[in-house]
Amino acid sequence: MENDFNMTRTRTAVSFIGFLLLSSIPGVVSAQTDSDQNRLDAQRPAALAKQEQELREKGQAQLRELINGQSAMRNRAPSAEAAQKVNFFNFRVAIPKFRAATDDLRWALGLDSKLEKPLKEIGSQTEVLLNYLESVKLKSPRLDTSEFKDYSQAELAWETLNSAERISAYLDFAVQAEQLPVVTPNTLEFMYKLNGELLRLKWLTGHVR
Repeated sequence: MENDFNMTRTRTAVSFIGFLLLSSIPGVVSAQTDSDQNRLDAQRPAALAKQEQELREKGQAQLRELINGQSAMRNRAPSAEAAQKVNFFNFRVAIPKFRAATDDLRWALGLDSKLEKPLKEIGSQTEVLLNYLESVKLKSPRLDTSEFKDYSQAELAWETLNSAERISAYLDFAVQAEQLPVVTPNTLEFMYKLNGELLRLKWLTGHVR
């Protein structure tokens, strides 16, 4: 009987010790989990900062690459064909401006008013027209200004108007000549004469006071 009691007490003691051990495990696990979480929380700001720094450096590298690419494109010389197309486009845009300035000069001469503004505009548009003819590498005729040595300022002004009106009538033919599939000798001769007329007009606009 006493032995049975002792065995029962022993089993109870073992069960109690086992209960204590099992009860302590969640605390240990919880303590360990809290420690790991605290360590992860401490590492997170550093990881985020590193990630942000990497993204920032990547963005800056992409920006530098974009800027360098755009700079290279700006510095790249355009082809002769592309440049000629631009000059021809400017030539066509200059035609209505040239004619409007010619009309203004006609009115200014008729009303005996100031000629400076229309003369300046005619001169500017003449430069644009000449730039196109230069881009197609036409031979420039020699300019002889001796014909104007005895002209008065009034005569120079009226000759400037006459020259501008004459050129204005030619400009549409110049546009048509550019669009021809074949350049004929007659076309070359026409463009050569137009070049000479423009050079003459350029000189006149610079000498009328």
